[in-house]
Amino acid sequence: MSKLTYIDDCRLDQFILRKLLNRYGFPFEVNCMDTSEEALVQLKRECLHRENLPDIILLDIYNPYLDAWNFLDRVQALYPILAKPVEVFILSASKYPTDVERLKLYGFVKAYILKPITKAALQQLIYTREVFQSGFLTLEAQN
Repeated sequence: MSKLTYIDDCRLDQFILRKLLNRYGFPFEVNCMDTSEEALVQLKRECLHRENLPDIILLDIYNPYLDAWNFLDRVQALYPILAKPVEVFILSASKYPTDVERLKLYGFVKAYILKPITKAALQQLIYTREVFQSGFLTLEAQN
């Protein structure tokens, strides 16, 4: 089972993600964190322990204390010593083309997803991970 770390200071969004994953049977062990600082501490502590690292990090771009850009810079510095690749997917309530372009500079960032996260977006993420291992994807909720 893949491990997913979800970083978002909104407990409601954490609850919704867990419900979506459970309801539709997505194969993820979920660890929710309120701040990117918590996740960074975990990555540093577990960097050599493959079984303890997440496979995916879902990161809300607007996070208090340590913003997404500082978090991504620190992950990039840690990346060479991580025991396995960790893919990062960015979540945002707004679409700024400059953010999307800037995110593409981080090779481990695989997608930019507009909130709210949906079943279709989660299915696309799984498809992307299994079939399309390179490149960058932008996902928007479909009505």
